[in-house]
Amino acid sequence: YQRRVREYFPDVSAFSVAPLTCTPSLLCESTAVMLHFDLTEQNRTRLLVISAIALTFVWLAIGIGSSLLCSVVCFVYPAYKSFKAVESPQGDDDTQWLTYWIVYSTFNILEYFADLILFWIPMYNLLKCLFLLWCMWPIPNNGATVVYTKILRPFLLKNEQKIDARLEKVTGKVNKYVEDAQREATAFADSSAGQMLAAAGTQVAAETASKLDDALNEASDKDKDI
Repeated sequence: YQRRVREYFPDVSAFSVAPLTCTPSLLCESTAVMLHFDLTEQNRTRLLVISAIALTFVWLAIGIGSSLLCSVVCFVYPAYKSFKAVESPQGDDDTQWLTYWIVYSTFNILEYFADLILFWIPMYNLLKCLFLLWCMWPIPNNGATVVYTKILRPFLLKNEQKIDARLEKVTGKVNKYVEDAQREATAFADSSAGQMLAAAGTQVAAETASKLDDALNEASDKDKDI
């Protein structure tokens, strides 16, 4: 009996077995085994990991700052994996993480407009973190792939031309405003007021540099005297 206990529990350092009594029909009525385990380094590491995961789940459920923790967990790891994907020669991982960022961006936009409703959902940050973990999980059909394939891709393909037309319109207006600002800045720089302002700025910069050099030289002289 003790030999079997050792086979099933190789990490046992000491144990004691209470008396075993059986009926005439060889059916055991009671037995008690008390085992004192000597935890190995692997077991301690496993216990620490499980404890950290449990603490994270509890913090996401009821803790203060759970929204920040969820954002860090669901942003830092994908950002680093995206960096690894960019530096790797394969293209599959690029597609995987680009898909994740499309879903992540869409989710954040929807979350911003539905914040007043989502605020009242119990343990929302925990549910959000679980959803994003499902989206980034390294399996072929993870959450990002499912959401993109079933929802986002059909919608974007259907409205692609409309979206491109509006983007071009907005981009054209922004470029026009930038070009107008550049022309006005160039005209002001060429004017007498602009030249006076530039000269004054140059003079102030030269005086400041001179004062700084004097202060450094004075400090150096004091150090030599000491």
